[in-house]
Amino acid sequence: MSSPHQSVPPAKSSHTTDEGTDTGRPSRPGGLRSASPGRLAAIGAVVLAYLVFVVVGTVQDWSLGVRIGLIVPVAVVVWLLMPRRTNTPTPGVHVIGVPRLAYIGVLVLAFCVFFPFVGWPAVLWPLLLAPVIAVWWVVRTHTTVSESGLDLSSMTSTKHLDWARIKGISIPKRGSVRARLDDESEVKLPAVGYDRLRELIEASGGRLPDVFAAAEAAEAERLAAERAAAKAEADAKAGPEAAASEAKAEPDTEPKTEQ
Repeated sequence: MSSPHQSVPPAKSSHTTDEGTDTGRPSRPGGLRSASPGRLAAIGAVVLAYLVFVVVGTVQDWSLGVRIGLIVPVAVVVWLLMPRRTNTPTPGVHVIGVPRLAYIGVLVLAFCVFFPFVGWPAVLWPLLLAPVIAVWWVVRTHTTVSESGLDLSSMTSTKHLDWARIKGISIPKRGSVRARLDDESEVKLPAVGYDRLRELIEASGGRLPDVFAAAEAAEAERLAAERAAAKAEADAKAGPEAAASEAKAEPDTEPKTEQ
């Protein structure tokens, strides 16, 4: 069962794709999500080494240009360490993740924290971690729909839900859509908001209730009931008026007496 709080389902959003396509990211993504533990450790070591270099250079009063300029080769090394993305989607697997436009926000955040860091690098260097955390959030936050169930990935954890445990969906007024389980508990679906709900239902292949079809059917029934009530009311009003009109239209058949 489902409990949508909205009465009118939205149209397909810009993130909703047609059948046979994906959301801009393949179901077997590259990047950090598909990196092996060893490669992730290497990337973390490179980033940590750069941060240590910046802190030590600040204490030793090294040139600011050297400290900041080294970020370019560090970024190149990290990019080379990241696995390349495959363009071949996995049949029956659909990934609903944070839209890639979020990286624009990460870039803006990086610019915002860069200028305070330059002004006081010895103290404000932890601000450089904010863009890294934001990228980690974009990469990690997603819900994968497959034949076996739902795989939920957040910044700090992953969880698998079998289809047999999922009894419906719950749509809160704010926040992510939730899956209602067989024990009446609810689990938040990462990156699945109300605008991505249609995409989730279509990817489930009928395993999740189509709240949009139910809402449309309920709306059609309501309109039909309103039309029937309006017609009955019109007929009820038209009955006495028609009888009065017929009475006026009947000729006077009573004989007149002559005086």
